[in-house]
Amino acid sequence: MALQIGDALRNGLDDLLSENGVLVTGVFLLFSLANQFASASFTRALFDSFGPSGGPPGGGAGVASFVGPFSLDLALPVAAVLVVVFMLVGQLVRFWAIRLFAGPDEIRSDDARERAVMAVVLGGGVAVGLFALSMSSNVLGQAFSPVLAGIAGLAAGILSLVLNVVLVYLRQAIALNDGGYVDTVKHSLARFLDAPAQILVLLFLLFLVGLLAAIPAIASVLSVVFPQAIDLPSRSLLQVASIVLQAPVTAFNLAVITDAYVQVRADGSDETF
Repeated sequence: MALQIGDALRNGLDDLLSENGVLVTGVFLLFSLANQFASASFTRALFDSFGPSGGPPGGGAGVASFVGPFSLDLALPVAAVLVVVFMLVGQLVRFWAIRLFAGPDEIRSDDARERAVMAVVLGGGVAVGLFALSMSSNVLGQAFSPVLAGIAGLAAGILSLVLNVVLVYLRQAIALNDGGYVDTVKHSLARFLDAPAQILVLLFLLFLVGLLAAIPAIASVLSVVFPQAIDLPSRSLLQVASIVLQAPVTAFNLAVITDAYVQVRADGSDETF
C-alpha cells in the first residue's frame, strides 16, 4: 500500500505550524518540564540506592551534577511510581494530540473515554514494559556483572527498537480506530505491514530531525564526563534548552506518524490478520 513520505512530512509541518500544532507543542513543553523532575528524581534515587559504585564519578557530588537541579530527594519506590504515573499521563497527552492532529473526520470511534482508557492500559503497558526492559541491564549489572549487564542492555535495546518500529501506529490505532485490545494491536501491525519500507525511511528521517533537538542533551552529558576539557553553558541551561527543542520535535513526529497512519488506513483494507 502507498505511503507518500513527502506528503506525510509536509502535512506534519503544516500541522505543527497550525494553531493546533502550537497548542500541542505548548502542552508537550509543560509536560516535559514536569516529567524532567520525575525522571531526574528516579535517576538520583537509583544512584543513591546503588551507592557510590552505581553512580557517576565523584560520589554524591557526581550524582548531583549528573542529574542536575531538576530532581527531588525521593525514595526509589516512590520515584519509580512517579515515573510510571508520568508515563501513563503521557499516553493521554499523546492520545489527545493525535485526535487533534487527525481531525474529527478521521476518528472512527465516538467513545473517547473508552479509547482514552485503552491508551492508558495498552499504550501505557507497552511504555512501562519497555522502561522495565531498559532498566534490566542496570539491575543485572549490580546483581551479577558488568559483562552480563552489557549483554542484557544490548538485547533490551534491540528488542525495544523492534517493538517501537512494528508498533509505530499503535497510539494512532487506539486514538483513531475502533475495536478491542487484541484487534487494535493486530490493526496497528497490519498497517505497519502495508508499507514497511516507507515507514522505515520515514522513521529514519524523523530520527535525523530528533538529533538536532538532542544536541543540548548530548552537550549536557559531555559537560559531566569532561568538565574541564569542554567549556559549555551550565548543565541546567542545557537541560532546559533540550526540553524546549524537544517539544516541537515531539509534536512534529506525532503529526507526521498520524498522517502516515491515515494514509495507509485509507489505502488498506480493514482486515488485520
